[in-house]
Amino acid sequence: MKNWLATMAGWMLCACATLGAAHAADAPAPSNAAEGTTLTVNIGTQHRTLSRDALLHDPHLTNVTVEDQNLKRRLTFKAIPVTELFRGQTVSPDASATTAASDGYVSHLPMRLLLGDRADGPRAWLAVEDPAAPWPTLKGQDIGPFRLIWTAPPAKAAIVNESLWTYSIVRIDIAALPGERFTSIRPAAGLPKDGPVMRGFATFQRVCFSCHTLNREGDANLGPDLNVPYSPVEYLGDDKLRRLIRNPQSLRWWPNARMSAIDEKTLSDAQLNDLLAYFHHMAQRKSAH
Repeated sequence: MKNWLATMAGWMLCACATLGAAHAADAPAPSNAAEGTTLTVNIGTQHRTLSRDALLHDPHLTNVTVEDQNLKRRLTFKAIPVTELFRGQTVSPDASATTAASDGYVSHLPMRLLLGDRADGPRAWLAVEDPAAPWPTLKGQDIGPFRLIWTAPPAKAAIVNESLWTYSIVRIDIAALPGERFTSIRPAAGLPKDGPVMRGFATFQRVCFSCHTLNREGDANLGPDLNVPYSPVEYLGDDKLRRLIRNPQSLRWWPNARMSAIDEKTLSDAQLNDLLAYFHHMAQRKSAH
C-alpha cells in the first residue's frame, strides 16, 4: 500500500495547476458554434463527443458536495462518475489520461486513479455546469462547462491535491504513459529506479510536462522547451532555477506571466532536488531534431 501511495503521489504533482488543460496535437478542437459546450473522449480508435445538454440529462448525474481545491470553498456540483465515461470500453489501468482544456494546458493523470471507485479511496467526477446556474469564476476566468472534481476520505485527501482539479476541459484522451509515448524525455536506461534522476523524471512529468516540452516532445506548448537548445540548469543554474520555480515573479517580474509559484506542499525540497538532477542528466541527452 505504501508503494502504491508513493506512486500515486508522484503522479499528482503539477506546477501550473491554475490554468486548466491543453489540446493534444493529434485531435481537432471544436470550431463551431457549440465550441466549449461539448466534451470529446478518445479511447484508442474510439471517439465520442458528449454535449453538455446530454450530460445534464444523464441518469448517472447526481449532486456532489466537495471542498473545492481551486475555488477554496465548499460547493455542490452536478457531476457524473468519471468511470461512466469509460464504461463498455477496454481501458488499461496502466494507461495515462490526458485532459485538454480550452486555454492550452495539458494534464496527464494515471488511469488507475481515474478508474478508482472504492468508498475508501479517491474518486473522480466530471462536473457539468448548468447554464442556468453558472459556476463562480477563478481569478476572473470561466472554468466551465466541464471540470474534474474529487471526493476522498480524509486519510486520502492529500492524494488529490489542487493539480488534479483540472477545468475548462474540452477533451480527454486515453493513451500510453508519457514516458512510453515520448521516448526523448526518458533518462538513460539502467539507472536505479529509486535514484534521484528517475525520481526527478516522475516529478518532471507531473510538475512541468503540463506546460512544457522536453527535447521537443510533449503535448503542451504553453512554456518553452526545457532542454533544447539549453536546459534551464545551464542558463540559470540551480539557485536561480529554484527561485524561478518557487516564485517566478521574484526572478523576472512580468504581470502577464502564466506560470504559478510552486510551494513546498506541491513540490517538496527533496523533490525539487530530484527534478534538478533529472534536468542535469537530460542536459547531456539533447535531441538531435
